Amino acid sequence: MTATRKTLQAALVAFPLLLGGCEAASSLRGAGLDDPKLMKSINDAYEARDNCLAANVHLADANSASAQSLAATAAASCQTQTDVLISLSNPSGDPRVAAAIQKDSSFRAMRFVLNARGQG
Repeated sequence: MTATRKTLQAALVAFPLLLGGCEAASSLRGAGLDDPKLMKSINDAYEARDNCLAANVHLADANSASAQSLAATAAASCQTQTDVLISLSNPSGDPRVAAAIQKDSSFRAMRFVLNARGQG
């Protein structure tokens, strides 16, 4: 009798977890994240954007310019790469996703500037 009760308790705990796993998998699939080709394209776009940002902070050691203005200039210089990343990552055109990627580009540009100045 005790073994049956423990089995039932385990089943009641495991069942919602299994359902949650199915939901997560279908959410990922719906976003296209189960497509290895698409994921490689997205990863390549992230890398291209980051490489562009790193290449465009060459003026980061200029003490006359603020870190914010250098980061903004680098982010603006890499808008094409950021747009490619947005289009691959956000096929539905959700403005919140686009804004988050834009914000990430600005954040990463600032990080590259600070690293170039030895402050990061």
